[in-house]
Amino acid sequence: MILDAQLIAEVVSQVYSRVQSLADPKRVVVGISNRHVHLSQEDVKTLFHVDDFTMYRQVRQPGEYAAEQQVRVIGPKGSFANVRAMGPCRAKTQVELSLTDCRAIGVSAPITQSGHLDEAGLIEIEGPYGRIRRHAAMVAARHIHMGPSHIQALGVKDQDEVQVRFGGVRGGVLDNFIIRTKENWVPEIHLDIDEANALGVKSGDFGTVI
Repeated sequence: MILDAQLIAEVVSQVYSRVQSLADPKRVVVGISNRHVHLSQEDVKTLFHVDDFTMYRQVRQPGEYAAEQQVRVIGPKGSFANVRAMGPCRAKTQVELSLTDCRAIGVSAPITQSGHLDEAGLIEIEGPYGRIRRHAAMVAARHIHMGPSHIQALGVKDQDEVQVRFGGVRGGVLDNFIIRTKENWVPEIHLDIDEANALGVKSGDFGTVI
C-alpha cells in the first residue's frame, strides 16, 4: 500500500507534538488558521447540492478536516475566492477571517469565540450552485485547544485565559488566550495569519504557556 506523503507528515507531526506536550505540558504546538468557513448542512446543500462535505485532508484535531469544497466570500468592498470549507457541518454557518481580511473586503466582524455569532458581521457566501447571505463573519479570539489530561497537568480549566510566549527573531508574549476543552482534543495553540506573521511563527512551531 502506498501512503500519502502529506498524511505521513501529519501523523509524524501529531505524534511529535504529543510527546513534546507530555514532556512539558506548558509547551504547546502552534496551528495557523487562514480564512475559512464552517457551513451548516442546509447551506452545504444550497451552495454545493450535496448532503455533506468531501474530505480533502485531516487536521490535527480528531474528527475535524479540511474539505474539498471551497467558496467565495463577498463583502461590500471586495471578495476572496477559493476559501476552504472545514468539516464536519456545524449547527450554524461561520466565516472566520483575520482583521486584515475584514478591512480588505469591508466587513465589520467581532473578535469572538467560535460559535458565538450573535453579533457576527453580515457577509455573502457563494458556491457553484448558489449564494447565501448570513450574519456569520467573525475574527477568532485567541485560544488553545486542550483535552482533560492536559488542562489537569497545567492546572487550568475551560474558559480560563493565559499568556503565551513565542520564541524566534520576532517572538514575544501574547495575552488573552482562552482555554477551550473537549474530551478528544489534543493540545494546540490557534493563531490566525495576522498574528502568525507578526510573530514569525508557522504551524508546527511551539509556544509556551505562562
